Order: sequence, then C-alpha cells, then structure tokens
Amino acid sequence: MLGYHMAAAMETETMGLEIFDTADCDEDLVGDLPQLEPFYVQRYSWSQLRKMLSDTRKCHGYMVSKAPHDFMFVQRNDPAGVHSHRLYYLAMSGENRENTLFYSDIPKKINKEALLMLAWKPLLDSFQAMPDYRTYSREEELLRERKRIGTVGIAAFDYHRESGTFLFQAGSGIYFVKDGGAHEFTKQPIKPTLVETSCHNIRMDPKLCPADPMWICFVHSSDLWISNLQTGEERRLTFVHKESANIEDDPKSAGIATFVLQEEFDRYTGYWWCPRTEPIPGGGKILRILYEESDESEVEIIDVTSPMLETRRADSFRYPKTGTSNPKVTFKLSEVTVDADGRIVSVLDKELVQPFEVLFDGVEYIVRAGWTREGKYAWAVLLDRSQTRLQIVLIPPALFIPAVGDTVERQRLVQSVPDSVTPMVIYQETTDIWINVHDILHIFPQTNDDEIGR
Repeated sequence: MLGYHMAAAMETETMGLEIFDTADCDEDLVGDLPQLEPFYVQRYSWSQLRKMLSDTRKCHGYMVSKAPHDFMFVQRNDPAGVHSHRLYYLAMSGENRENTLFYSDIPKKINKEALLMLAWKPLLDSFQAMPDYRTYSREEELLRERKRIGTVGIAAFDYHRESGTFLFQAGSGIYFVKDGGAHEFTKQPIKPTLVETSCHNIRMDPKLCPADPMWICFVHSSDLWISNLQTGEERRLTFVHKESANIEDDPKSAGIATFVLQEEFDRYTGYWWCPRTEPIPGGGKILRILYEESDESEVEIIDVTSPMLETRRADSFRYPKTGTSNPKVTFKLSEVTVDADGRIVSVLDKELVQPFEVLFDGVEYIVRAGWTREGKYAWAVLLDRSQTRLQIVLIPPALFIPAVGDTVERQRLVQSVPDSVTPMVIYQETTDIWINVHDILHIFPQTNDDEIGR
C-alpha cells in the first residue's frame, strides 16, 4: 500500500502550496527576535519537475550556442588604417538561429579606462546553411552526437592566413570565401562559393592544403578525395571502401577517426596535409597527405535503433565493447603530383616499410598526429591499450614505400630504404594509473638538423 500511495503522489499533476511554520525556539529568546511569518513553497509533481528541467536545459543550450566561439585573430597590415586586427568567429545569427561566420575589427588605439564594445558583423551573405530538407546524413548525425553539437549551420571552418581563404561545410555542400590575405578586407557580407563535385554522398571534414590553398581534401564514403578550387578538378585518392550495403563486407576506411578516437580521445579527423610541397622539374610539385587507414574486421557489429532517424529503423554499427578487439590502424601517405598549370599528373599511395604493429610495438591508439612546420617529419602521439605508456614519435616520409601487390617488387622497395630511416621516439611517459590526452603540444620550427623543439 505504501508503494501505491507513493506512486500516486509522484504522478499527480496537482500543484499546491506547502506551509512551513517557524521553528520552535527558546522562550527566553523570543522577545529579542522579530515575529516571523509562515512562508510558502510551491509544490510540483514529478512530471512538472521533469518539464522544468527539460526547459532549463533547452534554455541553457540556446545560451551556450549563441555565445561566439572558435576565435581567429588576423593582423591587418594597413599602416594608415585605424584597425590593428580582425577577429573572426562563429556565432548564432539573430535572423534564422543558424551558426555562421562573424568578424569584429579591433582598433589600434583603445581607451583603457572605457569598456570596448566590438560590433558583430556578418562575414557571409545570407545563404542556406541548413541541410536539404532539414535532415542530416547518418555520418553527420553520428559526428554531431560525438562532438556534442546542438546548433545548426556552420560547425567549424578552416582558414589559410596567407591567402585569406575560409573553407567550411554547410548543409550538404562545401563552400569557400576570401577575406584579407592578398585581398582587401571586406566591409560588406560576402557570398560564399560552392565547391562543385561529382560525389553522390555527403562530403565530410574538408581542409585546405596549407602549402597551396587552391587544393582541398575531404572524406567521401570513407575514402579521401581532393579538389582544386580554381579548376574544379577532382580526384579520388584512396580505394579502401567498397560502399557495400552489407557492413560486414566493408570494414575499411581511410582518413576517418574511428569511434573510440572520437568518443574517448576527442580526435575527429584522420588525415593531415603536409605544410610544404616538394618542387619537381618543370615547375610542378608534390603534395603530401598523411592519413590513417582503419580495418574494423574484428570489431563486433551491433544493431541500434536511432531516435534521430525519422524511419526509426535499426542501423548496424561497429562497436568495440570493453575487452574486445579494437580496429587495426596504420599510417599511409598519399603523394599527389601536379604540373605547373595545377593539373594532377599522378597519385601515388604509399605504405609503411614494415607493418604498423612492428614499427610501433604495443601501440593501440593514434591519439594525435600532424606534421612539423618544415614538413620534414610527420609526428604522432601514440598510446597503448591500458593508457599507461605514451610516446611522441617522428616519422620521416622516407619510411613509406609505394603500395604494390607484387611480393618481389615490394621486397626490392623495402631493401632500398636505408637502415638509418626509422621512427624516432622524442618523448615517452609511463604511469601506473593512466595518462590523460590533451592538445597542449606545439612543435617549434627546426633550426638545427639534430634538434627538435616541442
């Protein structure tokens, strides 16, 4: 009976007032205290409390998303101008509640005794940043959930300082605009330019080549592609994904961070542009992209009903449960040769001279990666499965050889790599508990061949 009455009380929708009398106190002290009046507390049912909590969370989410974020300071080289820097950032538009790019100009002279209020100015002319039919693809939904993104519109952008090029994904397309750099800083909103494509699925994780901002890379159907913003030339770089309807038959991906890396280590990309190009005779050059290739053949497949999907159907996912196998990962290198006119001449896919597990014994996770400023080395932060040993390693590009199917030819390529070409461990940390992964890592320019600053 007691359980029945409690359940009935929890489900009641009737609000009421609870009257609390003043607490009993010593009669000797009553004369010294003012007469206290009874006070009233509003009573709510459990359903009403749940609704209040939900409304509070919605309000909090709206306020957080409305605040500006992802700041980028750019110096203005204008001696005669009144502004020293332009500040770019993402914020919510007041017109359609979409995240978009804004900027504020910072004056050279500031009155320290007065509060400086910067004006928010939209960088982009109005355009549809929401996806078609206001729905996201499965890849976008999963990434948004893992990044805890609750806003719509532009979620991130890439920027090239020298050219003033912005690149971002919005809706079902990839766009770019130019402001600053070799061009004048705009005073009016700019209309973004859509990057045309022949790809039939959503393009994810677009990034500008830091050595040549005319080239961009993106992920399409779990493979890497590149595109030229000026000529429109587009080329597929990797061919590991088959786009099979059966997830069991399609376990590989290129340039994508796996579920564990996204959810546990906050790494959401799986490829990294080299910041320098290699010139070749005739005015051409070689562009390089380091990328992660994943094989989830041994990862368990589970069926999940997603509440975000309108059809409420069950989707199959690779999910590494605790104690089970993680994806097998490795580094690969894509070399794109372009001629003096910016046309692609060839694409060469390279693999490590030895298997990843041989070169990096005991490593389970590639938690961070990138390139040194000079492009002389790729670097990676590696972690074992128990997260008790962390290594920072340098990987020379010479450690990669062309990926060939012929065993004899591959052996010849392996023998052509000098024994001195090996990964270099420049830092190692061990602990009896676990190691927290962070982004506080900066590799300084290399001034001497025998020194690396971090």
